[in-house]
Amino acid sequence: MVKFIITALEASLFIAAAAVVYLARRNNFINRYFSLFLLFISMWLFSGFIDRVISEPSTYLVTMQYRFAYAAATMATGFFFLFALGFYLGRGANKLLVRSVCFVSLVMFFICFTDMIIARAEYLNRSYLVTKGPFYFGFILFFTLLGGGGLFYVTLKWRHSRSIDRARALYILIGFGIFFLLAFVLTIVMPSFMTRDVTSDYTFLAVIIPAGFTAYAILRYQLLDVRLALRRSFAYILTLAFFGIPVVILYATLRSFWASHPATEKAVSVIILALAIALTPVARNFTEKIATRFLFTGLYNDIELLHRVSSIHTSTANIREGIGSTTTLTCRELRLQKLIVVIPREIISGKGDWVVGSRKDETGITDFNEVNLTASPLYRLRQSPLVKDDIVSGFPAVESDIDLIREMKEKGLVACIPIRGTLGEVGVLLVGEKAGRAALDPMDLSFLSQFAERSGIYIENHLLSTYLMAQLEEARQVQRKVEELDRFKTDIINVTSHEFRTPLTVLNGYAYMLLTNYEDFGKGEREEYLQYIIDSCGRLSSILNQFITISHFQKGEVQISRQTMPLKELFDDVQASLSQEQNSRIFSELKPADLMVSADRSYLAILLKNLVDNAIRFSPPESPVIIKAEMEDEGVRISVRDFGKGINPSEIRNIFNPFDTLEDANKHQIGTGLGLYIVRLIADLLDTEIDVNSQPGKGTEFSFRLPFFPVSPISPETQA
Repeated sequence: MVKFIITALEASLFIAAAAVVYLARRNNFINRYFSLFLLFISMWLFSGFIDRVISEPSTYLVTMQYRFAYAAATMATGFFFLFALGFYLGRGANKLLVRSVCFVSLVMFFICFTDMIIARAEYLNRSYLVTKGPFYFGFILFFTLLGGGGLFYVTLKWRHSRSIDRARALYILIGFGIFFLLAFVLTIVMPSFMTRDVTSDYTFLAVIIPAGFTAYAILRYQLLDVRLALRRSFAYILTLAFFGIPVVILYATLRSFWASHPATEKAVSVIILALAIALTPVARNFTEKIATRFLFTGLYNDIELLHRVSSIHTSTANIREGIGSTTTLTCRELRLQKLIVVIPREIISGKGDWVVGSRKDETGITDFNEVNLTASPLYRLRQSPLVKDDIVSGFPAVESDIDLIREMKEKGLVACIPIRGTLGEVGVLLVGEKAGRAALDPMDLSFLSQFAERSGIYIENHLLSTYLMAQLEEARQVQRKVEELDRFKTDIINVTSHEFRTPLTVLNGYAYMLLTNYEDFGKGEREEYLQYIIDSCGRLSSILNQFITISHFQKGEVQISRQTMPLKELFDDVQASLSQEQNSRIFSELKPADLMVSADRSYLAILLKNLVDNAIRFSPPESPVIIKAEMEDEGVRISVRDFGKGINPSEIRNIFNPFDTLEDANKHQIGTGLGLYIVRLIADLLDTEIDVNSQPGKGTEFSFRLPFFPVSPISPETQA
């Protein structure tokens, strides 16, 4: 009777454990297989000593007891094999294999209820007399293959795992290895050499060995993490104790008072039922809080937390804000000191690595984001996670990880997890220590891996949207370029028809006059008319040269030839290209006089000439134009200043656009509006920038900066 009570208690505990394991993660394949294994083990335990409850059990009862025990053991062995296989693979096994194992187990299950395994069993003189069936060897083969196969996969898991997974596999291997060995020896081997079965009873008591080791693995290393289910069960029991039972007692007490008043009894029953329905959620929440305080205080609901992380990702367009919010939430729930998401520079095509995350300081948990320019090994992409417990456990580190491990220790990091998108690695998740320097448990690592996976999709979507936006912007730029070219062609036609009209009219008029009335004009008049013709030809040549220069730039046919040149020679060349009247207004200053610069001489001359022409054109005829060059921070600042009416600040940004002029339409003089546009093109070519300083009514100064080259002193030997 004592043995029956012990095995009945064991069976009840296994049934409870099966329910808790299944409810903890009912969609997880490992939990399903292990809960079914526990269920059939409990059925096997129940069948152990039923005959002891009856003083004289019949042969039929003992025979069916044996057959039921063998059938339950068959199903338990099959599900243990599937559990061990899934535990090793880390995922569900192949469906065909699962169905095959289940089919063979079911066939063996039904065969066990026939006389092919156990032909007859009876209880005589406090021992069992068992007659085995013709297929008993098939059961031994099934038990050896699937039971041994399960232990083999657990052994592989132990050999190939690290830290926490290795410890869990070790305890499962020790517990079930001892149990299967005892079961095989006590149930199969020893009865084969004895006339009576006196050892199989001890097998039912030996089940406490794997139960103890598995329970330790569950509580110490969170195997099949059932902590949340246990806490909820505890909260449910508290709800019954503090709310359900008092309500029942209250109802029973009140019912005794109004037993003779059916109407009152019904009214009170309805009121109590309504109160019970209304107050049950309140009582449930209250007991949940109590359970949270006393049972697994640091536990969190990983599924709910992951859902909150995904919600933040989908509702936050700014990637840095989104990652900052999710890392702050995760740090708070997992009690981490820091959690950092790194997006390396090769992913974002930037100059540095994006470092975004949260950390705990005196004020609490705060998020941060920065760009790191160092070549830290922490910020490089990796394919496999690295956990501090693996390093401590003595696993040999890859040579490339030595610097990474050292930096992890220096910065208080306990894990480095790759962040993967659908196309590969896009970042790294750096995990700081937990509060109180507690180790990360499997639930933490599992959640952080899923967090990294969700973050990878979030980052990949951001990169994809950024790429698409860049492509869209590029398409818009192409469209704007096409529209600009179209406007440019139209403007060229308009400007050409306008600017060519005056010089062509002059050419045609004076040429006709000289042709028809040459003898009527004096020598001075003929020379004056010929000068008008020459000036008009020069104007046409200048316009054509501007169009040709712009055409070369737009076709990308421009090539520069840098050379070191004295600025004084360049200033003299520009002044020589001007008319005598224009040249009289030019004043040049060089400080010092021997300044040298490096640039393309021809294009620099064009740039300077256009600036001088623009200054002469937009300033009074009697005012000077100053060309100046002086040293500035190991460079040379060249400027052209006039004393005209100046430029309105709102118009400065448009003056370098083609065909833009600052004249009123009714005051338009000579000019295509291309001079400053060519200046901008040449400045870009020479890798400099045109600065404009203008004050309305006081004049305008255009300036740019070029590299300075000092004049090398000439040695006496060279002079000689």
